[in-house]
Amino acid sequence: MKNLIAISTILFISIVFSTIFVPNIYAAQAQRVTILADDSYPPYSFVENGQLKGIYIDIVKEAAKLIEPHYKIKIAAVPWKRGLQELQKGISFALLPPYKHIEERSYIWPYSVPIMRENVVAFCQKNIDLFEYITPQAMKKSEPLIIGINAGYLILNNSLEQAKNRKNIVLSENKSTSSNIMKLFYKRLDCYLNDKHSTLWELANMTKDKKIHFDNIKEALLVMSQTAHIGYTNNSTHTFIFKDDFILRMDQALSRVISSSEYHNIINRYVTIK
Repeated sequence: MKNLIAISTILFISIVFSTIFVPNIYAAQAQRVTILADDSYPPYSFVENGQLKGIYIDIVKEAAKLIEPHYKIKIAAVPWKRGLQELQKGISFALLPPYKHIEERSYIWPYSVPIMRENVVAFCQKNIDLFEYITPQAMKKSEPLIIGINAGYLILNNSLEQAKNRKNIVLSENKSTSSNIMKLFYKRLDCYLNDKHSTLWELANMTKDKKIHFDNIKEALLVMSQTAHIGYTNNSTHTFIFKDDFILRMDQALSRVISSSEYHNIINRYVTIK
């Protein structure tokens, strides 16, 4: 009888233990989340000496600290075009840092709160008058301008889109900012479109090792001003059951970081915004 009571007591304690403590063990295990990031977009997101760094990387890392009890975030570097493809297929959950292109990239939705505003400009050869090619009144040219962009980027405004349709400009997609700068320097491109700070940051780094300069290059046009975000896959192939909760928590965390002094400290570590 005593043995029966002892066994019953042990079973009761085991049931209570499993009821109280096991859920807490699982609750303590943070959900692992991977955010893909452009591997060649300095000073915002880039790989240097094997390390992923940049303004957006540091900002998201600060936000990640605020939601650590719930999520453990890994930021993984990928070529931009591959990152877009993985979101389109629903293989990956999130990508940093797309602009909002809701119609052109319907596979991305929603977007995070804006992380930062970027200015896309056209750097052109000094002897090129870009407006002669892109204004609505521009006649079709016998030789189109060759415009360089980074592979996978959507950074044409309406005037440039119309000029492309009229075949007054043709696009040349290249792997990275540095490859576009090299082609612009050696006059294989007439113009290059990219964020201003990214281009000048890369140019300054290239100047240290090579005799690369923009003495014969001018800033010809502000193409667009866009905000950068974390973009989330809208493909339901893979079910990310934590998606809604993660986005809510990450938006709150990003907003806290953006309104803090650390946000400006991060930016100033990489570039002086004028």
